[in-house]
Amino acid sequence: MTPNATPDRAQSGVLLAGRYVLFHGGIECGEERWRIEAQGDRLIVTGEQESVPPHPFPSRHEYRATLTREWRITGLEVLWTVGARVLRAVHATDGPMWRVRIEYGGEVREQHGDFPGIAEVEYATHLFNTFILARRDFTIGGEHEFPVLRIGPPLMAVTPDRMLYRCVERGRFATPMGVVQASRYVVSLPPRGEDEGYTFWAGENGIVLESYEGLDRSRPWMRLVELEES
Repeated sequence: MTPNATPDRAQSGVLLAGRYVLFHGGIECGEERWRIEAQGDRLIVTGEQESVPPHPFPSRHEYRATLTREWRITGLEVLWTVGARVLRAVHATDGPMWRVRIEYGGEVREQHGDFPGIAEVEYATHLFNTFILARRDFTIGGEHEFPVLRIGPPLMAVTPDRMLYRCVERGRFATPMGVVQASRYVVSLPPRGEDEGYTFWAGENGIVLESYEGLDRSRPWMRLVELEES
């Protein structure tokens, strides 16, 4: 199964599972374990990401995302733990709308806004990069710009923005699982330039193999170290 194609509706169970190692300032500081499952007419993505010192904000993210078989995200639940503090955020589509409910410190906050068909969602796991790649085709030098809902700290709320993906090179990339064919992408937020964005390598199956802090490839951000495919 490759994320670049729509999974056969006869497929069920775990399609992909993996583990990322996290870095900060070039130093290993945590990991993320995840899996993608097919259930009926949808995909279920679950994972847990934990960062530890020297990361400046040690925390644990537990998440569960739902998608259509065409890799269109329909919901995201986040449980974010920082020390003794716990935040729960529930995001879901409602027709052409995106709705959010955030529970933290005994208070509830809500958000809602437009979620057109060309829009995407960005979240703290690189699986969301995979979802974006699965819905688009790239050649070297090719690019796609689209509206994006960015979800992240401090409240796991939504910040609307625009995002640009550009494919800048293709080649063979060495991973702990072996050498594979891969493409490198640069991600930016127009009108801000690419120098304020970041870059990553992804395999032909759309899974991010390694990302970097900004454009400096000597400073890894996340690295795939385990991958199981059905």
